[in-house]
Amino acid sequence: MSNESSSRYCSRVGAKLLHGCFQLLPLIVFVSGMRGQDVSAASLPTLTSAEQVRRLTPDQATLGYPVRIRGVVTDDVPAPDFFIQDSTAGIYVEGSHSPEFAHVFGDEVEVEGISGPGKYAPVVRERSVRVLGKGVLPEAHLYTFNELANGQLDSQRAQVRGIVRSVSIDRTSWRETALAMNVASGNGQINVRVPIENSEQDFSSWVDSEVLIEGVCGSLFNGERQLVGVLFYVPKLSFIKVESAAKELPFAALLRFSPDQGAGHRVRVRGVVTYQQLGIALFLQSQGKGLRVVTRQNTRVDVGDEVDVNGFPAVGESAPYLEDAAFRRVGHELPPGPVQLDLDSPWETYDGALITTDAKVVQHEQRSDGLTDLVLQHQNGTLFNATLSGQDSAQRLMAIPLNSEVRIRAICLVRSGGLWELPESIRLLVRSSDDVVVLKASSWWNLRHTLQLLGVTVAALLVVLLWTLVLRRQLREQMEMVRRKLRAGAVLEERTRIARELHDTLEQELAGITMQLDLAADSFQRSPRVAQQALKVARSMTRHSMREARRSVWDLRCHLLENGDLVSALRQAVGPAVMGNQVKVEISVAGPPRRLTVPVEMNLLRIGQEAVTNAIKHAHAQRITLHLRYDPETVCLRVTDDGRGFSENEIALSGNGHFGLLDMRERAQALGCNLLVKSEPDCGTSIEVRVAANAKELSNGELQAHTYFGS
Repeated sequence: MSNESSSRYCSRVGAKLLHGCFQLLPLIVFVSGMRGQDVSAASLPTLTSAEQVRRLTPDQATLGYPVRIRGVVTDDVPAPDFFIQDSTAGIYVEGSHSPEFAHVFGDEVEVEGISGPGKYAPVVRERSVRVLGKGVLPEAHLYTFNELANGQLDSQRAQVRGIVRSVSIDRTSWRETALAMNVASGNGQINVRVPIENSEQDFSSWVDSEVLIEGVCGSLFNGERQLVGVLFYVPKLSFIKVESAAKELPFAALLRFSPDQGAGHRVRVRGVVTYQQLGIALFLQSQGKGLRVVTRQNTRVDVGDEVDVNGFPAVGESAPYLEDAAFRRVGHELPPGPVQLDLDSPWETYDGALITTDAKVVQHEQRSDGLTDLVLQHQNGTLFNATLSGQDSAQRLMAIPLNSEVRIRAICLVRSGGLWELPESIRLLVRSSDDVVVLKASSWWNLRHTLQLLGVTVAALLVVLLWTLVLRRQLREQMEMVRRKLRAGAVLEERTRIARELHDTLEQELAGITMQLDLAADSFQRSPRVAQQALKVARSMTRHSMREARRSVWDLRCHLLENGDLVSALRQAVGPAVMGNQVKVEISVAGPPRRLTVPVEMNLLRIGQEAVTNAIKHAHAQRITLHLRYDPETVCLRVTDDGRGFSENEIALSGNGHFGLLDMRERAQALGCNLLVKSEPDCGTSIEVRVAANAKELSNGELQAHTYFGS
């Protein structure tokens, strides 16, 4: 642009800015006066220029300012929306719901509506449009990508120059069928949409052409009203001028320095297909060199097909590749042979090439995304990964034993890193399971199988151990049942013995008593002295028989303890003793009751029973209390009464007549403890016995040897 043109342009821009300031003055005054106040729609001023609408904040635009603008339609798609530009600026108009309207591109119209926040910049919501006639399009100035990318030129008519990277037909974005273009401009890229009528027209020749585009600058944005890209709205194809055609470049010269070749242009190469990832990438080979081509084209080709490719060279991780490429099949050749991988050579020379090498399988894994990974170890110790897609092929690869030696053919991809982008790792793309041949299968007896066998052995041992524990538990239960049966048999045997003893002793003594009574009866008249002596002997024999009977019967296992615990047995045992007497008996328990051994429970029951009987029979007590306390280590039974009591001398003489007290002492001694007796004349009596909860169980012979009862 000349200095004179620059001066005219600056003057024109200054005049427009001055005019815009005057147009905005009423709005500025109004907004300043209404700041901090709630404003109703009826009191809002009418905005008469596009610049006034653009100056609104989203909150202000939401209030629905009345708008009346007169300008030229700079683009009438996507219907029913359109762009209008007056002398101040351009603005986006949200049209009616119907795509049919009278105004078209280039018409001068008057739009009435209200303001809206839009999704990026403020907009006008159309209520009515009146066509005034054909208008004059505002001048479109040429801008760089940086000027377009800041968002300030949104909805403004503009020009941009760039290189076409890709073209396609868009039938989904708008109601109208449009030509979609991606254009590289400066250090960025812009998207272009142009409505077209003939969707069958071939625009592929535009790729790599330098074009001058005239249209309306739009914006791409996210949900947070943030700018993410530039979208150029072009009203007609005639507003796109192709300025130069694409140039061809030899395959070997990709990204090499050339003083007469500019950057950003596509190149044309030709090669033989070695592998295709449909819709993703194409791998070519020519003269032992490989090339990766990134393309979205879904045309299927076979290995060995010769193709002609047009694409844009890009810097790869270790070697150049082509992106945004288009290709066409031009013939077919024999599939190219793989290149032998030599890791002592520069790795980047194998990037994108079909290679072959021998390696050992170190690990294989089937991923959830359907891919199968192999970890291979080269002969020189280098590890690299090989990836294969497909379930059928994956099963064949997973069946290869670890540490097997294989020969593999695959596409080689080299990854570089560091400041100087030195090759660091190799990844292989396996085309099919047929490209992996097992040279030497490893022995079945390897570390993995050893660990598996060890795991099975450990599991079997755990099962055996568990089964042993179960059998041991069952054996304990069976032994306990045997013990119970033996104990029950012993009790039955003891009862039989005692019954036999009662028959052999008690019956004989009763017979002797009868004989003494008969003698007394016969001698009563003739010899009173002899009769009196016989009665005395019979009386003594009767007392002895009573003691023997009580000893034998009480040493049996009490049925009260068989049917209940010690507390319930005490309640039932003392019941007959107080029946018919005006005696009140109370039983209290402290601590959680629990079962004790058979001798402990039976002796405590008999001590309590004997103490109650003695208190009623000898002390003539009116109130008797039995207190049973369960401690963690001991059990204590205390019996107190309010009877007449007795003195120390009477306690000392208890062996000469008080057989009940003697019996209680001996029972306590049989349990390994002492009987504590506290009594005073006319002050009642207290008897206490404290026994260990796990007291040693005495045999029946020992228990009977220390058990005697008095009257």
